[in-house]
Amino acid sequence: MAVKIRLQRHGRKKRPFYRLVAADVRASRDGVFLERLGHYNPLTDPADVVIDEEKALKWLRNGAQPTDTAKRLLSQSGIWKKFTYEKLGQTLPEDETAAVEEINNDETVESENEDTTDVNEEE
Repeated sequence: MAVKIRLQRHGRKKRPFYRLVAADVRASRDGVFLERLGHYNPLTDPADVVIDEEKALKWLRNGAQPTDTAKRLLSQSGIWKKFTYEKLGQTLPEDETAAVEEINNDETVESENEDTTDVNEEE
């Protein structure tokens, strides 16, 4: 059975919300899936991406192929880099692990700063 890691669309019209799932390639887009790995909300600023790293790595190790968008989301969260290092038999360098966490923290700080600067400029 071939497995893909892909997005499953939810939400109402013009208000999409996606779940990242592991599903059989023969199943329809919003049909039955094997396991839910996380979710993605593109409407928030910045986009809300939550992925269970252990579940995602388990499916990648077992041969699941991510779609292009799913691969982009896995790359943004650092899971894809961790998987490729693991596949090559290398460990992820500590400085890169810290750098990935720092990038994620900087994005949240920048979005908080943008919100406060807008309020200050209006006064």
